Formats: sequence, structure tokens, C-alpha cells
Amino acid sequence: MTSAGTIASRPTVPLRPLSTGRAPQPGGWAARVVVGVLLAAAGVAVTAASWALLVADDHGRRVDHAVMVAMEQRFASVHSEILDLLHLVSVVSVGLALVVVAGIAVVRRRPGAAVAGIALVLLTQVMTQGLKDVLPREGTAENSLPSGHVTVITAVVVATLLVLPAALRLLAGAAGLVVVAGASVAVMAAGWHRPGDVLAAFGVVATVGGALLLVDGVRRAVVGSGGPAPR
Repeated sequence: MTSAGTIASRPTVPLRPLSTGRAPQPGGWAARVVVGVLLAAAGVAVTAASWALLVADDHGRRVDHAVMVAMEQRFASVHSEILDLLHLVSVVSVGLALVVVAGIAVVRRRPGAAVAGIALVLLTQVMTQGLKDVLPREGTAENSLPSGHVTVITAVVVATLLVLPAALRLLAGAAGLVVVAGASVAVMAAGWHRPGDVLAAFGVVATVGGALLLVDGVRRAVVGSGGPAPR
């Protein structure tokens, strides 16, 4: 048999089936629901405890304020530099960060991750500003809990991790942790926020993040049970 005949007689289908992406995991939605509920509950608990113990309680409020004053004094020599860094966080800079997050997600064909990340950033800010308005504070002082700066920086870091490849998440997570820690110290050193405000910001991000994870798990459960069987 000639080589041309051999080639012509070969099947025109690939020897291995083409990959169409990750195979669906039937139990994945349940893990998302459980983790989402636990994360949201923990976030609510942290936020509530931050206000109850460090704002509503007289002793806790004095300690909370004393820590902020100590941080101001510790970093008094670089106060101007800290303010310059904090002023970099604006509507424009956050918007640009979200554009980058969306761009990475589009390149990696993960629009769902982009939607989740952007929703996290926007919803945490809505919740933060809402809590500032409704939570009372002793005397005539304006309520500063939770910290809007720490909330948005933490949410942007999480949103970035959602769209990055798994191979880069560990390194990016370590860098993000440094950024979040630096922002947390900076807002206290500038005299903008107390420790309780920072803790409440983390609680807000956990609450919204858990709620989004819960919604995603429920969506996957509904689609998996009611959608057409894969061919």
C-alpha cells in the first residue's frame, strides 16, 4: 500500500478528544454554598463586634482611639508621605484598577470572574458607606467605621486574584497582603481611622464576598439540576 493510500485511509478525527475546558464538578456548588455562608457569617460577626466592642463600649472606644493616636505619633515623621500615598486612592485610580481586572479576565476568557470582582468592589463600597450613615457614634463625632480606603483596597486585591492564573496567585496574594497591611497602618497613622474601622472593613469584604460565593453556588446548583444534559 502506498503512503498516499495509508494517509487517505486514516480517520479524519483526532486520536484524542479535544478539551473543552474543565469538566463540571457535580459537588462544586455545595462547597461554594457552605463556604459562602460561613464567610458571610464571619464577616457580619467581625463587623458587628468591631462596632459593639470598639465604638459602643466606652472602654473599648478609649482603647481604640489610643491605638490610633499611638500610630500617629509613631509615624509622625512621615505623615506627609503617608497622606500622599492615601490620596492616590480615588475614583479614577479604582476605576483604572477595575479596567485592568476586566482586561485580564477578557484575555483569559473568564468574564464571570470579572463580574464577581467588579461586583465585590462596588458592593463593598455601597455597604461601607451605608454603615457609615446608619451606625451611631458617641457624641458629635462623625462615624468612621468601616474604613472606606481599606475596604476598597482589599476588595481590589481580591478581585485581581480572581482573574489571575493560578500560577500567579500565590505571589500576587503575598504582594496584595503587603499592600492591604500597609494601607491598614497608613489610615491609622494618618489619623483617619481607628483599628476598629479597619477590622470592620475586613468584615465588610468577607460579608459581600461570602454572599457572592453563595449566590454563585446556588446558581450552579440550579443550572446543574435544571439545565440540559451535556452532549
